[in-house]
Amino acid sequence: MQQLQRSNAGYSPSEHQKRVDEIHAALRGEASATPRVSLFRVPPERSALSDEPLDHRLAEELDCIQRHLEQLGAVLAGNPLLVHRHATQLQSIDLVNQVLGHLSRIVSAKDKELAVEQVSLRELRCRLQRRPLTPLFESKS
Repeated sequence: MQQLQRSNAGYSPSEHQKRVDEIHAALRGEASATPRVSLFRVPPERSALSDEPLDHRLAEELDCIQRHLEQLGAVLAGNPLLVHRHATQLQSIDLVNQVLGHLSRIVSAKDKELAVEQVSLRELRCRLQRRPLTPLFESKS
């Protein structure tokens, strides 16, 4: 221990090391003055919840189906033989589970168009934003 203290007492950093220490000190000082830029995107603004009780009940039912499907997928994925033989079908269960989650959020949202824009599954978002397939929903003239 005394040897370390003696050797540190005579230590003099090189000019290069002094410059590096100054740069680090300056960076630490700047970091405390300005906030660090986040590496994550700002989450999108969520739509307020719907005022309709039926929307909430429908969303709860979709959530319940989603949980049951997730439990079924977990049980099936726990069987190595099934995973080996039916990996694609198990992935389909996961995709259906994701779609149910998005539909639940859309149903419970007050601004359904905003909720559709926030769907992360591109194919689902495109299907929900497409023009009507039949003239049933087009404006009558």
